[in-house]
Amino acid sequence: MRVDFVAIGAMTRVPGPARMSGMAACETKNLLIVADSDLRSALAEQFAQTPEFALQEAATPQQALARIEGRVFDFLLVSGDLDAPGAGALLALARRAGFIGATILLSRLEDNPGQDFDLFLPLPLRFGRLLALVRDRFEPAPSSLALGEIRFSETAQTLTGPEGSRALTEKETAILARLARARGDVVARDVLLREVWGYKATVSTHTLETHIHRLRRKLEDASAQPRLLVTAQGGYRLTTGDDDIQVVQ
Repeated sequence: MRVDFVAIGAMTRVPGPARMSGMAACETKNLLIVADSDLRSALAEQFAQTPEFALQEAATPQQALARIEGRVFDFLLVSGDLDAPGAGALLALARRAGFIGATILLSRLEDNPGQDFDLFLPLPLRFGRLLALVRDRFEPAPSSLALGEIRFSETAQTLTGPEGSRALTEKETAILARLARARGDVVARDVLLREVWGYKATVSTHTLETHIHRLRRKLEDASAQPRLLVTAQGGYRLTTGDDDIQVVQ
């Protein structure tokens, strides 16, 4: 059996009055996956842990078209290994049937063979990466963010403030980018572990806490009461104390 999917630990929803990041509070987005049984089952299990998405499955292009004709889908995920008529032909037929959503091609080829698809992911894939791409399609992460006098640039992987620029590691950048996407909402610890690190048996909340501690040292002066990156409701969120968070275009 081929391994096309790397399983990621389940996401925990954190209760409480604070609003959680993502689209859980918004309408559910409908996804359709067209792939072999192993990949479909793996994705179905993981998307079941993300209440903002409802995943439907199809084993063949014909089943996919039948589902598209009877329901509105926001996202179409297609394996590049489909039997005839193939992934490209399926996309063309889906468009003719009225599908207007976004598309991702999942393929074992290193180069993108599906130029008509919106996004391309090589197999095997990590669910955290796929989930981030799907979420970004509906709720793009800002490429630059102002936290008071501090400006975060995901592209440059830097924090810039009155005292100059500080370089960020890849993981620090990923953490801040995920928190930035939340725009002041709380992001649960399990969500950060899952989407930043993916599945690694040795990764624990202590690893995340260590990175958060280092980020705080770069964001502001050492303090018992952090002002910019705060702990709240089982996770973390970005703030300036006055909620002065601005997306910089």
